[in-house]
Amino acid sequence: MGKNNIGVSQTSTLDESFYKSGKSNVKKYKIVGLMAIICVLGVSINYFNKKYIYTNVIAKNIFVEGIDVSNLTKEEAINYVNENVILGELQLNYNGETNVISPDEIDLKYNTSEVVEKAYNYTKTDSYFENVKRFFNLNKNSKNLEIKSLYNENKLSEKIQNISDSINVDMKNAKVYISDSGNISTSSATIGKELDIASTKESIYDALKNKDYKSIDLKVNIKEPKISTEAVKSVNTLLAEFSTKFSTNNSNRVTNVVVSAKATSDVLLMPGEEFSYNNLTGKRTKSKGYKDAPVIVNGKLEQDVGGGVCQVSSTLFNSVLYSGLDVTSRRNHSLKSSYVSIGRDAMVSDGGSDFRFKNPYSHPVYIKNTVSNGVITSKIYGNISDKKNISIKVEPYTTEGLDAAKTYIEYKDSNGKVIRTQYISNSVYKN
Repeated sequence: MGKNNIGVSQTSTLDESFYKSGKSNVKKYKIVGLMAIICVLGVSINYFNKKYIYTNVIAKNIFVEGIDVSNLTKEEAINYVNENVILGELQLNYNGETNVISPDEIDLKYNTSEVVEKAYNYTKTDSYFENVKRFFNLNKNSKNLEIKSLYNENKLSEKIQNISDSINVDMKNAKVYISDSGNISTSSATIGKELDIASTKESIYDALKNKDYKSIDLKVNIKEPKISTEAVKSVNTLLAEFSTKFSTNNSNRVTNVVVSAKATSDVLLMPGEEFSYNNLTGKRTKSKGYKDAPVIVNGKLEQDVGGGVCQVSSTLFNSVLYSGLDVTSRRNHSLKSSYVSIGRDAMVSDGGSDFRFKNPYSHPVYIKNTVSNGVITSKIYGNISDKKNISIKVEPYTTEGLDAAKTYIEYKDSNGKVIRTQYISNSVYKN
């Protein structure tokens, strides 16, 4: 019985030893297998990296400006792109003429090398897993990179300015010139042209950005003259004139007459425009050449700057009446004037009374004042079709012991018959 127990014990020990030995071997086999797998995987990854990721060429399915640069070296890609994306010249057209801007004139080039570098590094410079992700994504989706146009902005602006200078024309109004003796001459109007530089630059920027070198039609702004040649040529006759005399003994007053007459002379008044005596002379100050001379202030004669300017406005007033222009603002003096009869004076003052009138005709009129040998003459020129046969009618009367007058103009036919009478103003004077 004791033998049997010994036999059983030995058998159990052998079984346990065998089991442990087999388990150990399995573990070894697993480790060996795992190492083999790792080795194979490492070899495969290394092969994959060298074959597809970390190569000296650009990955597949990458384009530059729609040009396939897959499997090209950087140098090959740069050359290939430059062969297919050509630098072009800009053709700027206006009025049948073409101005050309060549690439060399503005240092135009593309950043091809920079973009090819990006294409090359697309699967090479980020994290490994990102590079692999991008590589496999390229199997489904292509990657297109755009090149940019690079140019010298200063040279481009200078070139556009040169083109502008060749196109631009200053607008000029036609003018009338009338000599003191009454000879009429004119200068022609010029239509102005001005290149729209902002619009031109935008068109050029778009063309350079899109590498689209088709012709560009320039936008040129046209400036029509306000006064046409036809308008000034219609001034062909003297409509009316009126003269008054003044003493030359007071040199200061003479100076004021001359200065104000010049300021309100050689004025072309277009149809519907209004003439303002005060606007033309501005404030009568010594800095403008006016001097102290007798002037009516509150019914009394006092020394003040600009004395004498009212003789010019009164002379012009009468010429305006004879020419048939529309008086829009006129006041009489508080005292009767020595140079015109009652009802025919026009008082002006700084910041106060103004003498104004409008041109009612469809043609322009021209105001010309001359001063010579103690005589001031105001002449109004216009178109012969606007010439009227006019006389001035003044009706004196007394109101509250003061001298007064109502002023009218009478329109007459060719036979001198009055066909229409127009009321102009009422004047009341202090005695």
